Amino acid sequence: MTEFFPKYNVFPRGVILALSFVMIAALLGGCATSFDKRGKFHRVRSGESIWTIARFYGLDLQELAEYNNIFKPGDMKAGQQLYIPEKEKKPPFKELPSDSSSRSSRRGGSKYSRADSSPSQIKTFRGKFIWPVEGRLTSPFGIRNGRRHDGIDIAAREGTPIKASAPGTAVFVGTMRGYGNLILLRHSDNFFTAYAHNQKNRIKKGDEVKQGQLIATVGRTGRATGSHLHFEIRSGQKARNPLFFLPERK
Repeated sequence: MTEFFPKYNVFPRGVILALSFVMIAALLGGCATSFDKRGKFHRVRSGESIWTIARFYGLDLQELAEYNNIFKPGDMKAGQQLYIPEKEKKPPFKELPSDSSSRSSRRGGSKYSRADSSPSQIKTFRGKFIWPVEGRLTSPFGIRNGRRHDGIDIAAREGTPIKASAPGTAVFVGTMRGYGNLILLRHSDNFFTAYAHNQKNRIKKGDEVKQGQLIATVGRTGRATGSHLHFEIRSGQKARNPLFFLPERK
């Protein structure tokens, strides 16, 4: 049903919805959440964040958010019960070499040591991206009117500058039915960002852009109600909730 597009490492179906070049209707599955009986629940304590909880359990941040209908960081509160799906986890302790274990035993210590769980072992991309436009969030990531909404909508006046959320290469600059003037940027670590409904695209396909560089202006081209930017972040083919990657607004 789908053909892999090796040049861009994306599916050629839907630039926005599947980082591709034609519209899709049913390529992506639904987002219904079902609890696996093998999972468990975690009661959120004061000071914990979705990032620290995902890291503790070795979960993908968005997977944890989707299971618990968390659409932005501020949705999680102390005392809330989070469903934790069962995952194959590495043991929290690792056995030390035999010579070390014997010395440890002589000191009365354990031959086991906590595995290194420092943040440096867990790659985080929060801070990699910046907000592409100044404006009001009008539509969040997730299910909207019974359909997937794989990005966020940011309302702004027509002509407002749209900036590259991260440095990258323009792999698509053009128009698409429904999305109007559209730009797709490819970034490091196989990330992509998409910018739709633009009034005017200001870069060309193949251009290398810097973070914060002007790439377009806000418009209402395509199927849009009012002037706004539809913005997506994708990791490979997977749509990610931009609010977990963008700096938190005060």
